[in-house]
Amino acid sequence: MSRHFLLVLLGILLPGLLTAGQLGAAEANEQLTERWHDAAEVSQQLDRFVRSRVPPLELSSSARAWQREAKSLRKQVLRNVVFRGVPASWRAPSPRVEWLDRLPSEHGYSIRKLRIEALPGLWIPALLYEPDKLEGRVPVILNVNGHSRDGKVTDYKQIRCINQAKRGMIALNLEWIGMGQLREEGYSHNNLALLDLCGRSGLGVFFLSMSRGIDVLLDHPHADPDRLAVTGLSGGGWQTIVLSSLDTRVKLAVPVAGHSGILHRLDHRSSIGDLEQIPCDLVSLADYTQLTAMMVPRPTLLIFNDQDNCCFVAGQVKPNIVDPVIPFFRQAGVADRVAYHENSDPGTHNYDRDNRQQLYRFLSRHFLDLDDPNLEEIESQAEVLSAELLEVPLPDGNATFHSLAADLAAGLPRASSQSTPRLRRAELREIIRLPETTAVLRQDSALRLLEAGRLHRYVVEYRELDLTAAAVVLEPEDPSQTVLVVADGGFASQAVAMQEMLAAGRRVIGIDPLLIGQSAPPDGIGSNAMLIATVGERPLGIQVSQLLSCLDAMAAQFNFQSVTIHSTGPRSGLAALTAGALLGNKRISDVVTSAMPESLRAFLEPGQSYNKTPEVYCFGLLQSFDIPQLRQLNRPLLQP
Repeated sequence: MSRHFLLVLLGILLPGLLTAGQLGAAEANEQLTERWHDAAEVSQQLDRFVRSRVPPLELSSSARAWQREAKSLRKQVLRNVVFRGVPASWRAPSPRVEWLDRLPSEHGYSIRKLRIEALPGLWIPALLYEPDKLEGRVPVILNVNGHSRDGKVTDYKQIRCINQAKRGMIALNLEWIGMGQLREEGYSHNNLALLDLCGRSGLGVFFLSMSRGIDVLLDHPHADPDRLAVTGLSGGGWQTIVLSSLDTRVKLAVPVAGHSGILHRLDHRSSIGDLEQIPCDLVSLADYTQLTAMMVPRPTLLIFNDQDNCCFVAGQVKPNIVDPVIPFFRQAGVADRVAYHENSDPGTHNYDRDNRQQLYRFLSRHFLDLDDPNLEEIESQAEVLSAELLEVPLPDGNATFHSLAADLAAGLPRASSQSTPRLRRAELREIIRLPETTAVLRQDSALRLLEAGRLHRYVVEYRELDLTAAAVVLEPEDPSQTVLVVADGGFASQAVAMQEMLAAGRRVIGIDPLLIGQSAPPDGIGSNAMLIATVGERPLGIQVSQLLSCLDAMAAQFNFQSVTIHSTGPRSGLAALTAGALLGNKRISDVVTSAMPESLRAFLEPGQSYNKTPEVYCFGLLQSFDIPQLRQLNRPLLQP
C-alpha cells in the first residue's frame, strides 16, 4: 500500500473518527458539572491545614517558667486578638452602672436590678443577688449564661444565684449578648464579624460585656477581691474560661461543658461553636488548652457531661482539655486546686442539681475553708421568678453589632499613608495574609473533544499549602483570548456561559478555589472559614493565592500572556478583584464582576450572613480597602 494512498485514506477517515468522539453541548455540560474533586479529600486537606497550625501545649521547665509564659500569652491574646483595634473609649476603667428596682424576698436575700454600659451605647441587663445580712468582706460570684433563650431568667441559673446568696455570697446574674433580653438579630453572635471587617475586634464586645460584671462586683463595699469566682454552662462555660484565663482578678473558675481545644473540635464538629468561640487569630497564639493551663495556680473545677446532647461530651473532651492541664497544677504544687467532675445525672447538656452541688462544694472548700462532700443544694424552686418580674428596662436605641459597625464604617476606608500602588499592594497582601504557593496542574482524565474545541480537567495542587482545587480548561483551535471563570456556585454553575465563550473562540479556564464549588467541604463553609482564620490564616488570602498561582501554571501550560477574569457572586468577585489589584494588570487585563455590590458596606447590613460569605469578613479589609480602591488598583500600573 503506497504512502500516498494511506494519506488519502486518513484524510477521509480521521474527521469522521474525531467527530464520533466529540461531545455535544449536553455532554459537555455534563462533563463540566460532574464532580471530580473528591469531597472527602477536601475535608481531609482542610483538617490537616488547621491541625498543623495549632500550637501544642507543652509543660514548661518549671512552674515559674510557665507563669512567665502564661503572662506573655495573656498579654499577646488581649492585645492582638481581644482588643485589636478597640479604642480607649471602649475600655474606660469604670463602666457606667445604673441601679434600678430592688426585689425583696422572705428568704434572706434580695434582688437588685441594674444595667451596665459595657461600651459606649451598649447596655447589658443584670441582677444582683445580695444576702440580707452582710458583714465584712464576702465571696462574689459572676454567673454567666450560655445559649439559653431565656437568658438570665433561666430557672437553673436563678436557683444557682439564690443558693449563692443564701450561703452568704454576692451573686451577679449577667445577661449574655444574643440571649434573654438581648435575643435580637442585631446581637447574633456571628455578627461580630461586622466589626472584624472594619478592623475592630468583635470579640472585644463579648469580653467587655462579661468583664464589666467583674467591675461591678469588685465595686461592691462587701466584695472580697481575693474571693471572686466565675461560672456558667455552655457559652457560659466558654465565657468562664476565656474571662478567667485572661483576667487574673478571677480567683476561681468553674466552666461547665463550654470549651475544648481545636483538635477536639476538628474531630467533633458539633463542638465548633459560634464565631466568638473560634475568633480570628486566637489559636495562632493560644488554644483553649493553653487558656485552661493559664488558670494555674487558681482553683479550677472542670465539669463535663457524659451523655451531652449538644457538645463537649465528657469522654471525648477529658483527654484533650483536662488530662494535659493537670501536670501544670502538679508542677506548681497545687494539685488540690484542679478538679474534674463527670456528670451522669442527667448526663445531658446541663447545669442541674448535681453540677450545681459540685460548684457549691468547690466554693466552700476554696473560699470558705469548709470541705463538705455532702453539701447539698438549698431547695429554692418556689423562689424562681418570671421574666416579667426580672425584666430590666433598657434605653431606646441600645447599640447592636449593626449600629456599632455602621458608625465605625462611616469613616472607612481611611486615607492611606501609602502613596504608591506598590506600597498599597504590599499593604493589601499583609491584610489578606497572602501565602506563597506554587500551583502544579495534574490532569484528572483523558482529553475530551468538544464541537468547538477541547476540554481538559485538572486537580490543581498547591504543595506549600497542602491544598488542591478543581479546574477545567475549554480550548478552541486558535484562541483569540483567555478568560478565567470563577463563581460563588462553582464554575459548574457557569457551564452554559463557558461553552458560549468557547464557541466565540476564547480559551476558558474555570477554577474553584478554597471553599467554593468542588473545593467546598460538605459540612459547610462558615465553620471551616472560622477554623482557618483562628489559626492565623485568611480564607480570602488563600483564594487569591490559588487564583494567581493557578494562572501562572496555566499560562506556562497554554502559552498565553494575559487573561480576563469573569466572576459571578460577591465571594468570587472579591477574590477576583483582589487578585487583579495585586497584579496591577501585569497578567490580568480586566476583571468583570457580576452580582457584586459597589461597597463592602453592603455586608454590614441586616440580613447579611457570615456563614454565607465568610471570606468577605477578612479582618481589617474595609479599614483600608473598599471595592472602589480595589478597582483602582486593577488599573494599569502607573507608578513603580
